[in-house]
Amino acid sequence: MLSTRSSLLLVSVAASLTLATGARGAGTAPEPKMPPPTQAMPGTAFPSKDSTAGPGKAEAQKAYAKGWEISQEAKQDLSAGKTDSAKKKFGKALKKFKEATEIDPAYYQAWNMVGFCSRKSGDLKHSFEAYAKCIEIEPEYTPAHEYLGEAYLMKGDVPKAKEQLLWLVARKATDEVNTLTQSIEAHENGAAPDSTAKGGGW
Repeated sequence: MLSTRSSLLLVSVAASLTLATGARGAGTAPEPKMPPPTQAMPGTAFPSKDSTAGPGKAEAQKAYAKGWEISQEAKQDLSAGKTDSAKKKFGKALKKFKEATEIDPAYYQAWNMVGFCSRKSGDLKHSFEAYAKCIEIEPEYTPAHEYLGEAYLMKGDVPKAKEQLLWLVARKATDEVNTLTQSIEAHENGAAPDSTAKGGGW
C-alpha cells in the first residue's frame, strides 16, 4: 500500500501532467520527450525472463554476484559518509557487472546494475545507456525504471523522473514507487541527488 506522502505526490504529478497535456493541446507547450522505446529481443515475441539460461552462463552469474557484493559494500560506505571509498568500490563493482554483460548480453539485471554503478560514479551518459539497454531487453523490469527516475533527478529533470514514477504506479510496484517518491520529494526540498535517507534514493 502506498504511503499518504506517496499518494499526495502522485495526485500532484497527475495534475501537473494533465495541465501539461491541456497546454500542448492549446499549442502553448512542447511535446515532452519520453524515455527510450522498449521492445522485445529481436526474433522473439517477448523478452526472455531467464537471461542467464544456457551453457557457459555460470560465469556471468558469478561476475554479477561479485559485483553485487562489492556494490553493497559501496552503499554501506556511502551511508557512512566514506564517499571516496564508496566511489572506488562502485568502480570495481561496475567492472564486474560489465563483465557479466559481456558474457551474456541479454543479462538485463546486470545492465541495470551497470547503470546504477555508472550513476553512482557520476557517469550519467553511460548510466542512461545501460538503463535503456536493460529496458530494451526487459521492458517491465521495475527496478530499472526506478533507477532511471533517480538518474533523471541527478540530471535535474524532475518531469521525466515523475513520468517514471507514474509508470511504476501503473504497475503497482509499491517498493519502487515509495523509494522514487522519497527521492523526488527530497530533490524538490533542495536535497542533493542521492542524498536521501538510508534505504531510499539508490
